Amino acid sequence: MTFGEHLEELRGSLVKAIIWLLIGLCVGLVFANRVIRYIQTPLKEAIQEFNTARDLHELGITDLTDPEVQPLKDFLIQQGLVWELVYDVPDHLHTLTPSDIIEKPGGEGEMIRPDAITDLLPKLPDPTELKPRVQLRKRDAQVSSFKMEEPFMIWVKAGLIVGAVLASPMIFYHIWSFVAAGLHAHERKYVYIYLPFSVILFASGVILAFFLVLHYVLAFLLTFNGSMDVAVEPRLTYYVNFVLMLPLGFGVAFQLPLVMLFLQRIGLFETQAYIDSWKVAVLVIFVLSMLLTPADVTSMVALAVPLMFLYFLGILMCKFLPRGRGLGSGAYDPA
Repeated sequence: MTFGEHLEELRGSLVKAIIWLLIGLCVGLVFANRVIRYIQTPLKEAIQEFNTARDLHELGITDLTDPEVQPLKDFLIQQGLVWELVYDVPDHLHTLTPSDIIEKPGGEGEMIRPDAITDLLPKLPDPTELKPRVQLRKRDAQVSSFKMEEPFMIWVKAGLIVGAVLASPMIFYHIWSFVAAGLHAHERKYVYIYLPFSVILFASGVILAFFLVLHYVLAFLLTFNGSMDVAVEPRLTYYVNFVLMLPLGFGVAFQLPLVMLFLQRIGLFETQAYIDSWKVAVLVIFVLSMLLTPADVTSMVALAVPLMFLYFLGILMCKFLPRGRGLGSGAYDPA
């Protein structure tokens, strides 16, 4: 094939891949709302657990693992309740009527009629005589949006991601059909062998990040903000980007054993070099974990520890997997 024919073949493959991506987008938009609600679940749970722990601590309960406290803690978390301190006004002063409630100037909410307050204030007892009372109030954890178009853009982004995942087999098929035509049989064989391992490692990193690490990362960040008396009002855009970047960083980092095997097979590194440099590798792993995760210690350690195990797994793969024809083998024969 001439260079122009290669370009035409590439254009056809890309067009078909884009068509499948658009089909996936249409399907993904149907499930986008559910996906957005689902990825908000860890944040809402973490905020509710933090609020419950903070409220119980303010009530003087420091041991949250106490069996007598656990049922109350679980009830508050499940019902989305928070404690608040109120001061009771005597019952005979509860004289407000519906006519005393009027709209604020400009129609922004409601307020008590000024002359009703003027009549009520002289009747109130001395503030020191008011009785404090603790009550439970329902407060659902929610993310906020500062722009009108922000939820719509997040909806489209979620639909695109879901669509790309659903259409990825066909997208990969059309791209692979173009690439495979220029590979030898033994080169295609290596792709068929190592691609499933790559997918498994990537999925393992994503699952670990979303279903395990994300909970502890959110708990750490909320606790840290609480220690500085900083109120947390999560924004939808930032949170969705955070949820996407953390699993993506884990998935990419989990490719470490295959990268090590590839570099060893093409002769850039020897297995003994990996073994001799393991201390330096651990340092590099922690630096990469710091760069690939948000700015907190929990996620960095949660990524670095599995990567250390994967590094030693890569050493075992380099040492015991046999060399095949055409990838670092001295008997390379393209025929």
